[in-house]
Amino acid sequence: MDMRIALHLVRHGRTLWNEERRYLGHEDQGILMEGRQQLFPLRERFCTQQFIRIYCSDLLRCRQTLNVILPDSKMAAIPDDEDSGRFIPGVEYDPRLRELDFGDWEGNTYEDLKSDISYRCWIDNPAEVTPPNGESWEAFRFRIQAFLTGLYSDLEELLHVEEDPDTLVQAEAEDHAEAKQVGFGCGTQRAELDVLVVTHGGVIRQIAAATLPDTEFWETQVSPGEEIKLQLTWDGERWQGVRLSE
Repeated sequence: MDMRIALHLVRHGRTLWNEERRYLGHEDQGILMEGRQQLFPLRERFCTQQFIRIYCSDLLRCRQTLNVILPDSKMAAIPDDEDSGRFIPGVEYDPRLRELDFGDWEGNTYEDLKSDISYRCWIDNPAEVTPPNGESWEAFRFRIQAFLTGLYSDLEELLHVEEDPDTLVQAEAEDHAEAKQVGFGCGTQRAELDVLVVTHGGVIRQIAAATLPDTEFWETQVSPGEEIKLQLTWDGERWQGVRLSE
């Protein structure tokens, strides 16, 4: 069954290790105060945006980012530290959306590691070399693909698509959205399948590589606090799409 969505991919706000150009994978670090302020343009943009589903990495920096950019999440523009990582009802917090686990290289810079032979081999061929006590490239790609496949199943259950793949049963979609508390935004209800994912740079690159034709992992660049938007169509086995924004 065909399905078409607009997938909004947001990288978390800037962290201290982003500033220091250190490898940041599963280390649970929050975003800087200036990183929260840099998210205001997204907050304004999403004020009129209605998401049928919202997914977020379960790590603190992504939870904080989501709390800032959703203007109708009952949070202040800059939440205080006590509430900034709060879990929002209706959002799916998915550990499959975590960054690659860099293992023993977490917190190190290129300068720290450049004399390490295994690190140099990983830079040249990450698919064949795994960071010590970290995550293999195969495992990383597998969990991102598992998320993408699960996304289709989740939306199919949520929305009920008619025989015309571009036509939604809007009344049912709105009922389900209200019940699951995923209709964030301050505008009116919309019929498009807009899906928000707040995650990490490596995850966004891998989603782009898995869904966009002739796109290599390193071709996609997204800075902390920025969004890229993809239009994806389910062809019966996988998502295929085009990039809608720079």
